[in-house]
Amino acid sequence: MAEKLGKNPYRPGAATAPLHLAGRQAQMTRFAKILGAAPEIPANLRLTGLRGVGKSVLLKELEAIARDANWSVARVQLEPRHNNESELRDLITSLAGVAQRRMSRTRALKGKVTHVVAASRELLQVTIEDVTFSLAGGTDSEAELAETLLQTVKAALETGHAGFALLLDEAQAIRDDKDRGGEHPLSMLVATVNALQEAGLPIALVLCGLPTLRANLQKARTYSERMFKAENIAELTGNPGPARDAFVVPLEGTGVTADDDLIARVLDEVEGYPFFIQLWGAELWEAAKDVGRAHFDITMLDAIEGQIYERLDEEFYVGRIEALTPSEQDLLLLSEECPYPPLRTADLRARSDKSQGNINVLMGRLTEQGVLYRIQNGQYGYTAPKFAEYLARRKASMQQ
Repeated sequence: MAEKLGKNPYRPGAATAPLHLAGRQAQMTRFAKILGAAPEIPANLRLTGLRGVGKSVLLKELEAIARDANWSVARVQLEPRHNNESELRDLITSLAGVAQRRMSRTRALKGKVTHVVAASRELLQVTIEDVTFSLAGGTDSEAELAETLLQTVKAALETGHAGFALLLDEAQAIRDDKDRGGEHPLSMLVATVNALQEAGLPIALVLCGLPTLRANLQKARTYSERMFKAENIAELTGNPGPARDAFVVPLEGTGVTADDDLIARVLDEVEGYPFFIQLWGAELWEAAKDVGRAHFDITMLDAIEGQIYERLDEEFYVGRIEALTPSEQDLLLLSEECPYPPLRTADLRARSDKSQGNINVLMGRLTEQGVLYRIQNGQYGYTAPKFAEYLARRKASMQQ
């Protein structure tokens, strides 16, 4: 008699939380400790990793941790349009306004302003290393952002919260221009938050994004390395271990089982990336449902793996390359011929008729668009895991 399977327990999707979040307990525990040490030790966190490792899912968990610790929280995903001072300031002002209105509804204001807020209003100048940042002056964007955040922290404290936490996803989207007269949204944000924290305010800043975020912060403010605790979110490992747990635990209680050799093959194929684990599991579940079986095995995977890769390419990779210019696409396809990792500009130059200067410009543009990240001078990595294999499949399909 054919088995009737229930709802699919796997959750492949952008920022979609799995039923079982494996391998991230250490990061969540450390974040709770960071919040607990504020404001004496500033509560700032830089969360970086490749696409598909579950950064956004983890960020949502950190939001829940902050709320459980009685912080007022605002979380948002940044977009390329926020990469200037006024857009970023307006976005944060809007978020802060929502937070303030929410706090005013949940509790009537009581008592006097806390001592720390009252004291901070008297600080017109806060000196940060060699830079003097003025809460009552400086650039208009800095002054407005400082006042907005100050008022939000004030509202948080007056409504019994421990502080205000700002969580920004896809934070690699904001970066400073090299030109002194250009836009410097990241500097504006970092300097303003740092100034308020120097004044003793309980404000937390969590920036989540691709590996390029670290370099962007260093360029924006040299002290950012000391300002932020750092978490690099990598792929899951272990069979047994978190990788196996991410695949197997969702099956618990469903009546569905999986062969050990099938599990080992899936984990080897997906290389521990959480999104891929969820995708392979979801497709195996649907295949089992179609044939009325309650068991995953190698034969089933053999039958559907081509379809899995078609879905992976369409949902995860294609959009990252088809938004690029023809020259950028050509260089990426050429990069598939190079040894990896890392991707070296010298190897590209040896295989291309483009000048070194042209290659450097294209690599810079691919980095700005989040397709690559710079490891060191002349060396790069793909921001999407298993991207080289995708490029090989794409090139092969183009040659058919």
